[in-house]
Amino acid sequence: MDLVKFHLVAALSWLILGMLAGSVEAYRLTSPEAAGFMEAVPWLSYGRLRIFHTNAVIFGWLTNGFLAFTYYAVPKLAERPLVAAGLARFNRVFLQIALAVGVVSILGGYAEGVEYAEPPWWADVLFAVSFVFAVINTIGTILKGGPGAMYVTLWYVGLAFVFTTLNFVMANTIVAHVAPGAAGAALSGLWIHNAVGLWVTPMGTAIVYYLLPVIVRKPIASHRLSLIGFWTLAFLYPLGGSHHYFYSPVPWWLQMLAVPLTSALLLVVYTVVYNFFATMKGSWNRISDDIALRFLAFGIFSYLLTCTQGPFHALLSVQKVVHFTDWIVAHAHLALFGVFSWWIFSFIYFVWPKITGRPMASRALAEWHFWLSVVGFFLLYYVPDTVAGLMQGFTWLRGLSIVDSLKAAQPFWIPRAISGVVLLTGTVLLAVNMALKPAESGQADGR
Repeated sequence: MDLVKFHLVAALSWLILGMLAGSVEAYRLTSPEAAGFMEAVPWLSYGRLRIFHTNAVIFGWLTNGFLAFTYYAVPKLAERPLVAAGLARFNRVFLQIALAVGVVSILGGYAEGVEYAEPPWWADVLFAVSFVFAVINTIGTILKGGPGAMYVTLWYVGLAFVFTTLNFVMANTIVAHVAPGAAGAALSGLWIHNAVGLWVTPMGTAIVYYLLPVIVRKPIASHRLSLIGFWTLAFLYPLGGSHHYFYSPVPWWLQMLAVPLTSALLLVVYTVVYNFFATMKGSWNRISDDIALRFLAFGIFSYLLTCTQGPFHALLSVQKVVHFTDWIVAHAHLALFGVFSWWIFSFIYFVWPKITGRPMASRALAEWHFWLSVVGFFLLYYVPDTVAGLMQGFTWLRGLSIVDSLKAAQPFWIPRAISGVVLLTGTVLLAVNMALKPAESGQADGR
């Protein structure tokens, strides 16, 4: 349990750092002149802090959170301890070193030109070694697990670790150093697409398939539907990444192939979400009392929204308006924060009393965290940034300049900057709630 606790604390630390950098960047968009002094410090330049933000969130926050879940759930589902617990204890620190080397190198100006794979080669090597250590423990424990059929959570975890190993190597070798021009861009689209869809998505879905039946105290509605969702994700998702490069030098046939493949993902999403809702039947009233279930349920609704929005983007008529605008930025944040971060929050509220032996210190702090997250994200970030993207797109369609589009979007960047402060405050309250001891220590549920 110390292993799970360490990764959760590390994850939350990276999230706070990443959100702080993102909030600074959002403020700079509202007042470039006021923030001009930061450009005199290369380490604080907009480009470097922006890459720091994405790497701290994706690899520091989400990956540490997923490892915490993996080390908690996989031994329980496989009915045996980790095959190399000592390696996992070593790797928990080694991973943070690898991440720190990567982000410090980025702030120092050593970055490669591949989105979500910017750390230089020496940081890539360290992270790759750390990830292999995690793969050994995870896949090894699954393969040596107890008798009987594997629960669907193990299928998703196995897919995530195996596919991401291959995807990471492709991005940091072929894309970063071998493939030129449009070919490199096409492969970069696969990396970006699959880093979200075949690392973040299966790990987040695995969390829900584990937590939901335990919290509502009844089995998942349909194991068959869960496997249909798994196999359609595994087969349909990997090749749709070229939808990131519509109207680009990437071969047209490859762009067209992404349209039906992306649209077919609706089958994946609606199958999974129906299974979740069917499992929730008769338990919706519990979200008022159970913070973990509430974060889980709101994340499911966000998952339905973002994964309906994604295939909608694959329509070329829509792409003409939203491509390269803040609409896409809002969509990405809806996925990574509104869905998968909320599912990790749910896991934290569920597991923290079990690994510490005491309940959360304050229900009031938990409520503040939830409502600051709802208001800060949906009302102050997602809606304004989506509208900003539409303003940009329609400005360009009118033939106006990039400067005109920025002026049209800037009013909507003000609530976006405010949202950073609100969301950061909520996250700090979660950290405080985890750190404080309750006035009266309750008995932890041993589920």
